[in-house]
Amino acid sequence: MLDTARTEGRIDDAEFSRRSFTVRYARTMGELDAVVDDLPGPPATPKNRVATVVVVGAVVVAAVGAGLLVTGNTANEPPAQPPPAAEAPAAEPVEEAEEAPPDLRSVADLTRMWDELAQLPVAGIKSMYVYEDRARLEVQTAPGALTYDDLDYDGTLSAPEPGTTVNGDDPDSVFFPLSDVDPAVVAACAAHAAQIAGREGRAVEMIVISRDVFYGDIVTINVHLETDAYGVGSVVTWDATGQYLLDDGIDQ
Repeated sequence: MLDTARTEGRIDDAEFSRRSFTVRYARTMGELDAVVDDLPGPPATPKNRVATVVVVGAVVVAAVGAGLLVTGNTANEPPAQPPPAAEAPAAEPVEEAEEAPPDLRSVADLTRMWDELAQLPVAGIKSMYVYEDRARLEVQTAPGALTYDDLDYDGTLSAPEPGTTVNGDDPDSVFFPLSDVDPAVVAACAAHAAQIAGREGRAVEMIVISRDVFYGDIVTINVHLETDAYGVGSVVTWDATGQYLLDDGIDQ
């Protein structure tokens, strides 16, 4: 209709451009009606009024090509249906992160091991072999018993395995209460062993806690440092309290 009005000289090119701009960005039927209702010449009839095609997102598509305005009566046409929603992809199963191994050189992880041992009905400890991320434990089977069980610890305690019978007839000379040794003292001994032995930077290979006949059957904390390229290592020894250094690990 705009193209016809321009061709017949009822509107000039400037008016044609202005009205076409309105058509392109119209959002309602009223805006489209206003474009043609006041055109010079015969008034527009209801049959030839401009209609709107509503697409998804409420965008009005007005086709103006080479001055052509597409017309039609869509009053009775059903509204356009939105496209079906895309199905969300199935969620992939989330793999559980593996639990980090314990750091048995730290006070926190040593304390956790002590706490788990304290929950067991154990009467005493024969020995504890503590490595960087695991431990091998020998615990008294029952109060007054001369037998012990073997347990492993790697963040949790394993089921006990039957050990063997100790020598002698006095369990108190072999086993010691868990409370005799503080995990914080064990961590401190491990942290200072290399410095005391004069082997700065040498890692701790193993910590052994047990009764030691050599020092009069007292409970000792023995920190074994890794050996060098020549197979030379050091063992630094404290009493259970960590107050007395019994061996500085320096070769005489």
